[in-house]
Amino acid sequence: MASATDRFFARFEGTGTPYPLAIFRVAFFVGVALHFFPSLITLDDAYRRGALRSDEWSHWLYLRFDDLGPGTLRLMSIVTMLACVCGAIGLRTRVAAIVAGLGVYSFASFNGLPVQTLALVNTWAIFLLWGLVGGGSGALSVDAWASRETPVEPRLLPGLILAQTLIGVFFAGIEKLLAGWPFVNEMGVLLSYPKGFLLRDWVTQVGLLHHPLVTRTFTWFTIVVEVGAPPLLLWKRTRLAALIAYEAFFLGIIAMLEVPPLFYCMFAFGALLALDDDDVSALVARSRALRSRFGK
Repeated sequence: MASATDRFFARFEGTGTPYPLAIFRVAFFVGVALHFFPSLITLDDAYRRGALRSDEWSHWLYLRFDDLGPGTLRLMSIVTMLACVCGAIGLRTRVAAIVAGLGVYSFASFNGLPVQTLALVNTWAIFLLWGLVGGGSGALSVDAWASRETPVEPRLLPGLILAQTLIGVFFAGIEKLLAGWPFVNEMGVLLSYPKGFLLRDWVTQVGLLHHPLVTRTFTWFTIVVEVGAPPLLLWKRTRLAALIAYEAFFLGIIAMLEVPPLFYCMFAFGALLALDDDDVSALVARSRALRSRFGK
């Protein structure tokens, strides 16, 4: 029997079903588009000469902004948006990831105000992995349709993206433990923010969500999911339960907090990369059985 080490590294070796990565690819590039396209379409609002700017990423690019004319910026925005579209539909995905990654990183460096979010740290890492490793077009893509080959995908890229995603979530939980979350009601503080500041409006109007027992439950649920779900997603016996808890956690975040869709598209769909071939086959078989049952 394979050792635990061999089973762990098998996630990065060989080939497997392409569908989890294909779903993540669509979600990731759509999330990037939703986050960046508003400022890239109305370019003058954030990227005109004299606009209020924030130096968030590459200081060198920030300083080079004044050397670029409006026509050059418009061309860069069009190329960047086209690359995101190509990534979403799976057309030359590696090239699309490189071009889109360079484009959005440049615009975030020119002015961080319209796009700045902590989720960008993970975004840059995923774009870098995609450019270095390639892949992601094995299914649900123009490339797969054109090749008409049996859909398979090397496991290296989805394994690396999964590791990148889960490491970020896990250490977010560790930081909360070090900050003393188990001993204070941090979610109670968060949910007491006024209307129009971080919380979605409906959250401020539901009194039950502000009860100390509920907020303390949210606090502990956050820690348990962030620390517990990443390792449990890698263990087959606990994968389904961990995935349900993990997805419920991120669905709750996007439903209650005013975080950008990119955050959800990246972290929620990133956990699907933990599914192996057997998991996907079981889900397909179950969905077919349900369709057959209700079809009658």
